[in-house]
Amino acid sequence: MSLLRWFSVLGLLVFAGPVAAALSLQLAPGNVASAPGGVMVFQGLLTNTSATDKLFLNNIDATLIGTAATKVVLKSNAFFANVPGILLPGESYNGPLFQMKLDAGSPDGNYSGTILLQGGADIFATATLASNSFSLLATPVEQWRYNTFGSPACDSSAAADEGDWDHDGVTNLVEYALGMAPKTEDRSALPRPMTLNNYLAISYVPAVSTVTFLVESSTNLINWSSTDVEAVTVANPNPPGSLTFRYKQPLSTLHHVFLRIKVTR
Repeated sequence: MSLLRWFSVLGLLVFAGPVAAALSLQLAPGNVASAPGGVMVFQGLLTNTSATDKLFLNNIDATLIGTAATKVVLKSNAFFANVPGILLPGESYNGPLFQMKLDAGSPDGNYSGTILLQGGADIFATATLASNSFSLLATPVEQWRYNTFGSPACDSSAAADEGDWDHDGVTNLVEYALGMAPKTEDRSALPRPMTLNNYLAISYVPAVSTVTFLVESSTNLINWSSTDVEAVTVANPNPPGSLTFRYKQPLSTLHHVFLRIKVTR
């Protein structure tokens, strides 16, 4: 009778098994910028949060959203070249985690997905231990935003298109489009209207080709239109590359008129 009870207790212990170790994964940052064809390195912190059990890291995988699945390659060997295969109880690793490569022929776009780390209590374990979302910033403006403001700042409202990081009254998108300094007050670098042979005109140098510029006019600062604006050729423009637009009617025939440059993407 006592022998049967002993086996029953033993059976319960074996069935329960050891408490599964838990893995914490934090990417820093979760967004990395690169041009198509580039290799993006993601850094992060891994921690075995168990106080008693070591943790085997056996595999890394990634799932991509939409068409990105055919454009992005996970270089899985880059994970095992940096991260230890076993994390002892309470042990952490902080450094390069994995690399993603975007096809050179991929269209500009922001590609996103989820990284998965698998393993468990031994080298044969395949449970998903931790996951985290990530993004590949492969549009020129997102690369500029990431490189200019950094992460996680690049995800803040202050760094958005309509944000004004340096509080100079010029939005970040306009600063990007005109090649201005978005982190330094430089309102004086904005294009200014001028008189050109009795016509109101304005010139600007487009710094990028990934936005749309539109010069508009108004006679009341309420209603704006590009209908009464035309491009003109200026010999030897200064600075080089300047584009010049003017209001179609001579100043001598007007009471007042205003010009503005509108930037969209």
